[in-house]
Amino acid sequence: MAAIENLLDLRMMSWRNAPLVIKKAIEWVERNRALEMEPMGLKFESIPDHRPSIIQITLKGKERFQMEYTPPKSWDARLTLACWLYSVRGYSSLDNRANILCTNSRSRGDLQNSISTKHPKSKLQGEYDAILSNQDLIEEYKREVISESRLPEEFTPVQKELVKRSAEGMVSKRNVEAIKKSQDLDDIELYNEWRAMELISGIDSSIIPTEVGFKRFSIHQVIELLESEGVAPLLKEEIKVLEEEKSHLRKEIRQMRNRSLWERIFNR
Repeated sequence: MAAIENLLDLRMMSWRNAPLVIKKAIEWVERNRALEMEPMGLKFESIPDHRPSIIQITLKGKERFQMEYTPPKSWDARLTLACWLYSVRGYSSLDNRANILCTNSRSRGDLQNSISTKHPKSKLQGEYDAILSNQDLIEEYKREVISESRLPEEFTPVQKELVKRSAEGMVSKRNVEAIKKSQDLDDIELYNEWRAMELISGIDSSIIPTEVGFKRFSIHQVIELLESEGVAPLLKEEIKVLEEEKSHLRKEIRQMRNRSLWERIFNR
């Protein structure tokens, strides 16, 4: 039985961020489809007072085979996994070939946070259903996934993580803190990495996050940061790019003027 980390990185997402979980499910399905493999079955169960079941995933390519993974230890991780599996089911149209149940409630009432392929009663599941049924939005997520698979080589590990943790152009506060921790940097360093993405020549701007959930700063902190060396490297890089663009434009203008001069001579 394989470790759950071999299937997906649960640190990269949370059940609270449905767009990102669904995007990661699309990424997994499309990656397998590129290898000519299609998901054919899913199974996972986690209920109170019982040990969570193993995760079973059936794939079919030239042959049919089943993979098994150990369940996550924490409740949050198990619910995130269930939401991801549920998203794989919805995107792949598995319907009754998926058996997913994850809840920490013992009641039969409105379960706030649960996932069930048999008796849906959860507001959380309703949120996922709303997104999965929006074909235009799903196609947008698919385009994002394809774009992310072709990230520029010039991207740093931090910049790649910003793109991979974004959903609908936004990196949540939770993911910002996770990136800072995994990459060992502060807010200003992360901000510089984010803004520097725009300075890479020929980049598809649609893959750059438009919003990053930084924590709020007081005006005194902002002044201190502006007066420090925090943003200076980025500003210097922006000036360098602008100077290069200016030089390039001057060269083009000279070439145009020279062409115009020769045209006037030949016309005589």
